[in-house]
Parts: sequence; C-alpha cells; structure tokens
Amino acid sequence: MKKFDEFLNEGYKRSVKLEHKNNPRLVITFDVIGGRIQNIDKPDNIRFPYHEGEPYNRGVETWCCNNNYLMNGEDQCPEPKIFGVKISDVSQGHKWRYLFPNKFRK
Repeated sequence: MKKFDEFLNEGYKRSVKLEHKNNPRLVITFDVIGGRIQNIDKPDNIRFPYHEGEPYNRGVETWCCNNNYLMNGEDQCPEPKIFGVKISDVSQGHKWRYLFPNKFRK
C-alpha cells in the first residue's frame, strides 16, 4: 500500500498540451503531478478555467470539446448521434440520410 501512496503523491507526472483546432498558435500546456494541475503555461488572452493546484479530472476534456481544442493532438468530442445511433453506423442508402440530410453533412 505504501508504494501506491508514493505513486499517487509523487511519482505520477505527465504533461498535457491543448492546441486550438483553428489557430495552432494558441497552445496551453500544463503538468499533472500526483493528480493535480501544476505549471500552467498559456497566453494571457486565453481564458482557461482551471488553476494550479486543482485536481485533474475529465472536465478538462469537456472544456476542450466545447472550446475547439485538441488534447495531446486528439479530438475529445464524441461522435454525433441521430436517434441514439452513431452517424458512421448508418449506411449510405439508409432512409435517415434522405429524411435528415443536414445531420450527415460535416
């Protein structure tokens, strides 16, 4: 149990890079040490709602999706659905594609 406590408090360190989808010059970087956000580096004109010392949670991923940011180069937004079915699972000739053409455009 002691090893787990040391890992949780001291040993876990990773850096996260948030890059805007439309303007790649807007970059926010921070480190996660022991489950807490540390060393935030961001331009002054970007509003980032998380501060140093706050716990790192999945809210950062939600913020990235809502504000058009990539997290470590990956898109965090879930795939859109229509009637609970992923758009990629609906075949090309399906009736839904004729009834709701705007749902299937990108």
